[in-house]
Amino acid sequence: MAQDPRALMQKADKAASSASGGFSMFGGRTEKWENAADLYTQAANAFRMQKQNHEAGAAFEKAADIQKNKLSEPDDMANTLTEAFKVYRKDSPEDAARVLTAAIAHYTSKGSFRRAATHQQNLGEVYELELGDTARALAAYETAAQWFESDNAEALANKLYLKVADLAALEGDYAKACQLFESVAKSSLNSNLMRWSVKDYFLKAGICHLASADLVATNRALQNYRDLDSSFGQTREHMLLQDLAEAVEKGEQDLFADKLFQFDQLSKLDKWKTTLLLKVKNGIEEQGEDFS
Repeated sequence: MAQDPRALMQKADKAASSASGGFSMFGGRTEKWENAADLYTQAANAFRMQKQNHEAGAAFEKAADIQKNKLSEPDDMANTLTEAFKVYRKDSPEDAARVLTAAIAHYTSKGSFRRAATHQQNLGEVYELELGDTARALAAYETAAQWFESDNAEALANKLYLKVADLAALEGDYAKACQLFESVAKSSLNSNLMRWSVKDYFLKAGICHLASADLVATNRALQNYRDLDSSFGQTREHMLLQDLAEAVEKGEQDLFADKLFQFDQLSKLDKWKTTLLLKVKNGIEEQGEDFS
C-alpha cells in the first residue's frame, strides 16, 4: 500500500524542526537533517505517485534546501532539483524553469558543461513548448549549443544551432538564421554522415536570404554555396532557389507559386519552409501593389 504523502510531510517537518531546535550535547544533528531530507524525498515521491505534481515539487525543494544549506551536499541538491523540475514541468512550468536554472548553475560552477548543456536544452524546451516564450527559448538553446561545442560535442551543438536558426528565422532575425545555417553547413561538409544534409541547410539559408528581401545578398550566397560544395549547383534545392530569386526579381507571384508547387511534388516542403516562403510570396504581392 502506498504511503500517505501528507503524513510523510508531517514527519519530515517534525524531523526538520527537531534538527534545527536547541543545543545538541551529543551531536547527531547531521543525521537528523539527513533523515528530514530523506522524508521530504519520500513524501515527494508519494505525491508523485498520486500525480500531485506541484506538491511533489515543493517537497523536493524542501529536501534540496536541506541538502544545500544544512548538509553542504550541493551535488545532491542539484540532483533533487532536477527531480523537482520533472514533476513541475507540466503543471507549473515557471517553477520547473526556476529549479532547473538553479541546478544548471551548480553544474556549470563545477565544470560539468556536458550535463549542464543537456539540462539547458530541457530548459529551452520548457520555454518554447510549455511557456511559448520564444526569446527565452532561443537564448537557452544557444547557450546549450555553446556548452556542447566547448565540450567537443559538435553534433549535439549543431543540432541546437539549427534549432536556434529555425526559431530566429520565424522571429524575423534572418541574418542570425543565415549565419547559423551556413556555419552548420560548412562544418557538415567534412562529415560523411552529415554531408547529405548540407543541401537542406543551404536551402534554408537561401530561403532566409529571400525573406530578407535582398536579392543581391541572395545571389551572392548562392555563389558562395556553389564554391563551398561543387555538387550543390546540380541539386533541386539550388535550382529552386535560383528560380525563386528570378520570380522575386521579376515580381511574378504566379511563377513563384508554380516553382514551389513543382518542387513540392517531389520533395515535400515542411511547415517551417512553407511559413517563410509564404512571407516571401506576400512580399512579391506587396511589391506588385506598390508599382500598380
